[in-house]
Amino acid sequence: MWRSYLIIVCSLLGLQLLCSTQVTLGQTFSTISSSQMQQRLRTFSTSALSVQAMQELYNNNAELSTSPALNGATIANNLATQVASRLTSRLSIVTSLRSRARDAYNGGQTSSTLTECCRLSRNSVSFDARFNQTVNLDNGCDRISASASSSRSTISSTITAEAKAQLNRVPEARFQYFGSEEGYATLYPGINITDCSDYDPRFRPWYVASAVPTPKDLVIVVDVSGSMGDIVPNSGRQSRLDLAKVAVASILNTLSDRDRVTVVPFSDIVESIGGSSSEAGCFDSELGLVSPYSVRLLTRLVNGLNANGGTRYATAIEAAYERLDVPELRPERREKVIIFLTDGAPSDGSQVLPAQRIAAAKFQYTVTVLTYALGPSISDPTLLSNMAAQRYGSGFSLPSSGAVGRYQQIADFNNLRGSLSLYYSFFATEVSTSSTTITMPYYDAFGLGAILTVAAPVYAGPTTNLRLAGVVGVDVTVSDLFGDISYFSDAEHQYAFMINNDGEAVLHPLLSLPVDLSTDPLFQDITLLEPDAAFRSNVYMQMRNRTTGSATFTATRFQMIGNSQYEGTVRVSVMSSYYWQPISGTEFIVGVVLNHDASNEVDALINQARSSVNTLYHRLDLNVRGQRCSQFGHLAVRDLSAVKFSPEAFLNPSQYLNVPETSQTVSSYLSYLDGNGANSYFKDTIRNSVRLTSALDALWNSPAAGLYSRSVVWRYIGSIDGMFRIIPGTQLPTAYDHLRRDWFTRALSNPGDITLSPPYLDAFGAGYVATLSQSIHQSVNRSVPAVGAVMGVDFTMGFLGLTIEQVYPECRNTYRCVIVDRSGYLVYHPDFVTTGQDPQWVHLGRKEPYLMRDLQGRGFAQRINCAKYDVQTRYVSWRISVTGRITGTLTCSESVPYVLEPISGTNVYIAFMQSTGCSQPNNNVCQCNSNGLGRCTRSSLCECPCTRDLDYSACTNSFTGSSLVYDVCPAEIAGLPVIPRQPSSIVGLEGCFNGTCSGLTQSSDCRATQGCAWCTRSASGTELSSSFCTTDCQCFGGRQGEKNPSGNCVAPQGGGDGDDDDSGSGGLSGGAIGGIVVGVVVVCFIVFIVISKSSSGGSSVSSSQPAVRTSAVKHTQPAAASYGGAPEAPSGALRRPSEPTAPAATSYNPPPASNPAAPPDYSAAVNIGSDFQSTGYSAAPYPSSTTAPYPSSTTAPYPSSNLPYPSAATSGPYPPSTADPNYPTKPAY
Repeated sequence: MWRSYLIIVCSLLGLQLLCSTQVTLGQTFSTISSSQMQQRLRTFSTSALSVQAMQELYNNNAELSTSPALNGATIANNLATQVASRLTSRLSIVTSLRSRARDAYNGGQTSSTLTECCRLSRNSVSFDARFNQTVNLDNGCDRISASASSSRSTISSTITAEAKAQLNRVPEARFQYFGSEEGYATLYPGINITDCSDYDPRFRPWYVASAVPTPKDLVIVVDVSGSMGDIVPNSGRQSRLDLAKVAVASILNTLSDRDRVTVVPFSDIVESIGGSSSEAGCFDSELGLVSPYSVRLLTRLVNGLNANGGTRYATAIEAAYERLDVPELRPERREKVIIFLTDGAPSDGSQVLPAQRIAAAKFQYTVTVLTYALGPSISDPTLLSNMAAQRYGSGFSLPSSGAVGRYQQIADFNNLRGSLSLYYSFFATEVSTSSTTITMPYYDAFGLGAILTVAAPVYAGPTTNLRLAGVVGVDVTVSDLFGDISYFSDAEHQYAFMINNDGEAVLHPLLSLPVDLSTDPLFQDITLLEPDAAFRSNVYMQMRNRTTGSATFTATRFQMIGNSQYEGTVRVSVMSSYYWQPISGTEFIVGVVLNHDASNEVDALINQARSSVNTLYHRLDLNVRGQRCSQFGHLAVRDLSAVKFSPEAFLNPSQYLNVPETSQTVSSYLSYLDGNGANSYFKDTIRNSVRLTSALDALWNSPAAGLYSRSVVWRYIGSIDGMFRIIPGTQLPTAYDHLRRDWFTRALSNPGDITLSPPYLDAFGAGYVATLSQSIHQSVNRSVPAVGAVMGVDFTMGFLGLTIEQVYPECRNTYRCVIVDRSGYLVYHPDFVTTGQDPQWVHLGRKEPYLMRDLQGRGFAQRINCAKYDVQTRYVSWRISVTGRITGTLTCSESVPYVLEPISGTNVYIAFMQSTGCSQPNNNVCQCNSNGLGRCTRSSLCECPCTRDLDYSACTNSFTGSSLVYDVCPAEIAGLPVIPRQPSSIVGLEGCFNGTCSGLTQSSDCRATQGCAWCTRSASGTELSSSFCTTDCQCFGGRQGEKNPSGNCVAPQGGGDGDDDDSGSGGLSGGAIGGIVVGVVVVCFIVFIVISKSSSGGSSVSSSQPAVRTSAVKHTQPAAASYGGAPEAPSGALRRPSEPTAPAATSYNPPPASNPAAPPDYSAAVNIGSDFQSTGYSAAPYPSSTTAPYPSSTTAPYPSSNLPYPSAATSGPYPPSTADPNYPTKPAY
């Protein structure tokens, strides 16, 4: 970039000849190599994250267990039994509510209604985590529909008293309610609803499914003739058709997942409802399965109808019967119903009954017809009445099995919705005083995720004349009921899943977790997620037949690379054993999948008997110790890591997720984890994982790690069994599950490799960061070592830019240097740190379109597809595959040479391009809409990742054609929820990183420092005459007045920066301009001399020389053997003023990916700069002999002596050669 500016300035000054020499630099790529960045990343992984030390601990503390493999049949039986037990407790709640309601009605124990929910005082409610909102546990509230009778008999107080007793008995219960046949509902606990909009429980699926448990095939015939466009008086200018649409939508919303439905609009012809749509066209010829998606789709199609034409009944009634003539899904009785809506007499009256009689005969006249005359226009109801009663004229006698329907005139259109939605009461004649209904899971609008309802009808009156009084119900979250299934996992590729009797997948690791749902789920056949022929033949039908069994075969797994929507998936074949067991009392069947090698040998950690372990649990609101600090406005502990557990770590995941932790709970945890207390919470492996990783407190607080304190935001480790440890220690949300985060899955898909993530906005407030993660393997003489854990470190984008400039000085001004991952997403681009551009999910095709086009054209970039069936979407992404160094030319208005090379042992490539040419986004070269995913528009040309619709039929709820050939996208990861900031908890605390921004005078130093921003533009966007460093709460993205969007700007992170003076943005005087002109001439001359020397073989900057940078405090770096050793410490190195020079650094060659647990090879030492001076930053606290978490016992499993452990004797970050007799062989604490 600077060369372009120089050419312009030189041209203005008449120095074109001098500038022309600059253009022909003659630089080549021969002096740079990806191995230089490889060594720097290895060193960063070793010193900042302590990966090698942790790997050695795992190596020395793993043993081979030859015990028999897990018993899958027992696990499946236990899971099914646990679900049945929880379900029994909810069924008992419903039974008790039904009994009290029946007794109240029969005993005349009616009462006045409670306060309406929409009028409940806000002062009467308080937050309760079980309901995820504020509730009134002392009382319930009522919701009353507009059609409720003013003289209704209410039992609200009775229901509330019983519900309150049931919640005390079963604390995990959620909302309980009673819906009355008279149009009101009582809800407990009470909640404050913001509006009093009409709510009628009789229109809800749980109510109708309980009142009419028999599944229904329903055809809604609706008149759309011209008269339906007439405006209805007192309706707010709504037409008859507008009100009919609302009524049809209400009917659709009463249907359950066992029903089938379609809509037949008619005028003088039968209109199309589905049109040419591939997903909805089927509704014109058949019934569609009811699902949340099909109901939304049909509602949208109905809302698109227009009034026009005449009125002919005959073809409409014939079409209705034709829609009902579909194969049965399974042998069961189904109510077949036609609802016929019209506002006028037909022009074909004489043809209607003969046509209906012929159509009805195919069904032995068993179809029930409900006819409705809308408004006063129909003066003679005879025809509609005969249609409902199936009176076909003289000589016809309806068989005894024939259905007699009902005719009703609705004179007032404003009552249309209420009248039509009560159609179900015609069928509520089968009395069952003990039946219960369990719905399929659906999305809870109050934020509980996926829930289902257990409901039961209430019949009152004498036994000889029982009447439906209403329906009682209790909500159950899917996490409550099935949490043990969702979170079952003992190792990679081991999991549990659940289907219903129809073979639809309800729970599966490829689906979203129940707590992550934001809309009603679309249930799909399990064979889409388990595509192997062996599964279909050996497992599928046996599960649907509700048998118990097992089968073993090689199965396909779809493994996330990171974020499956952006990065796709990879297929993995795993020898797997399947076990299944029906869940008693439900329509669900649970399956368990285990993965073992032929010998059934499994790796385990040796029991860790460390007496000095003192775990800090992440619930700092319950118990906090150590050096408290503020991490971007959140209470944290600087010197101690905090431990949290994913649901998979617990014996009872549901209890962990749904029962709030208390101080007593945490004490029980720690009594077991740190001592010898009883274990009633965790799986057996968890304590070993906690104790083994406790050594990280000393490593992460060491001088080696402290060198990176200003740029490293978080360090953490997550074990495969569910333990998570993070420093600075801070509180995390209960639902946080590291096993499902991008950084974890990305490392799993790149075993043994250093794995870099694309940049993202840190949820805690650190601005844009990237993550380096690496897997730790738990193995003993295994050809394919099992993953034991993944370690990760988050660092600022500026730090990555600074590192690249240190490793490759040419990237400062000669080359355009970028890092891109295997999916084509940019991990680093210079614009990310210099222009304030949002760096999240920026694809190579968007930022470097000419490079992406060249890679695609040469076959180095290939499209990949994966399907996410629950959102009917195909995700198109890219896979870059380059095995060695490649060179090429970018062709735009100029020819720009480039080189791209994989950084060995990582998931990324580094590319170097000469000049600034061919760098502008160009949709004609590579089609890209924006950051993230757009709609696919091209099939073969260069295009950024995008999405396409899958071929889907809403009627059969199935996918067709090419939609069945794609890999499956695992569910996207929900956004990280963050514990709300508690300002009172951080009063008087300094930042966990105790530094300021205003003292930094170099842009690279500033951008590398967490919480800092290099301010280059005013609030209006104009360039400042003098740039400066300040907090990112004052100049996020380099623009004054912009704040960090993470919401962390409650106080400066470091505690030392106030508002920076903006006075440097004024204009320049004439004398200053003249001075600049003279200065430019001098600079141009100097450049000319430098270029001349370079061309004649004089010294020049190359990758074999150390980078020498000028910072706020000038320093130099001694020569190094290569850039493959220790990192150049950032300017203003984070050392205490009295800290001695860092000793020589040890680099290593990591084991190959095929055997990532091989012993490390420590080799030549490279010196860190010896004269870095402090600029006010303090390193992380040094571990002392009294606080280090190492055990005093000599029998503890110490790592081998050649690991890069910090030493109090040398105080430097890296040990010298182990041959040095003066270097201690154990940590000298």
